[in-house]
Amino acid sequence: MAAAKPAEYVVMVVEDNQDFAENLSEIIAQNGPVPEVYGDLCSARLRLRDFTPDICFVDLRLPDGDGEDLVADLARTHPHTLSIVLTGNASIQSAISVVNAGAFGFLLKDMPVQGILNSFTRACERIDLERQKENLEEKLRHQEQLALIGQMSATLAHEIKNPLTGISQALELLLDAVGEPPSLAGLKDSILKRFRAMNDLVEDLLEFSKPLNVKRARADMLELVAGIESELRSEGRLKGVEIIVSLGENAEAPRLDEVHFRILLRNLFRNADQAMENQVVRQLLITTSLRDGHFVIEIGDTGPGIPEDKLGKIFEPFFTTKTRGTGLGLALAARILDEHNGSIGVRNVPGSGALFTIELDE
Repeated sequence: MAAAKPAEYVVMVVEDNQDFAENLSEIIAQNGPVPEVYGDLCSARLRLRDFTPDICFVDLRLPDGDGEDLVADLARTHPHTLSIVLTGNASIQSAISVVNAGAFGFLLKDMPVQGILNSFTRACERIDLERQKENLEEKLRHQEQLALIGQMSATLAHEIKNPLTGISQALELLLDAVGEPPSLAGLKDSILKRFRAMNDLVEDLLEFSKPLNVKRARADMLELVAGIESELRSEGRLKGVEIIVSLGENAEAPRLDEVHFRILLRNLFRNADQAMENQVVRQLLITTSLRDGHFVIEIGDTGPGIPEDKLGKIFEPFFTTKTRGTGLGLALAARILDEHNGSIGVRNVPGSGALFTIELDE
């Protein structure tokens, strides 16, 4: 196992022998985090009211009580903390007793340094396994939720799409035939705009319900952006929006699934268009670069930005900051990036709008 990193594990030492506590701390610090050290039960318990260590080394004999009691407390109140008991006088009986109390390990104080390191390493490996298990369980729960949402979405979308398309086409033909009364100027555009919003909902539902079968190949970013821009403008979107593309000289064209990536970028462009609806300056800026071995695409707009308290939620299914919106576009974008083993994040740029950052392996 690689040496533990300070940011990965939190360690506590409860030991009244100051020299031994310092030596133990130095051994651990050379291979990972710097432990917090306490010399008695009272101060350790006080700290544990608002502190959860990953690993806690506990002396079996402390000046104000028995370390075994602290091990039992930790097992009850901090079930994810691994306790390693320290003692200068070991017996089979004491070892069995502390293990029954919930201890993960049992060390003699005169044990060689390597023995202490081995125990610390085993504890770190156990923590890593537990974290992997939690991540897998969370991912499984998320996938199950997405599958359920997908099934519901597909059913709703198919029930809505056909009649919606028929009504939209019939209404457009009717208005073209009879003309627009002067007193109702703009009626056609207003109605069709609302139909487009409803169609966006249906399309998002359909796309979100489909399984993703990603096939990556080299893509031309300029052609991809130009194609999406042309498509959106033909639908009456991006009116007055200036699109600026800046491709990094050293950034090789990425390998991606063009079909799904077109959906991803289309959703981001569409969201930016809506965000800039009432802005005087309407610019969509797309830049690419190579950063730490990753192909990076940044998409910024000149809208008002995203409320700071909403930034951490916008990639969740059905969460939206807009009065009209499905809350599926960005969730689908995150899902597409996940299938590409990539990532997407967002932040607000002072004096401008939102900036989405996409990272892909080269």
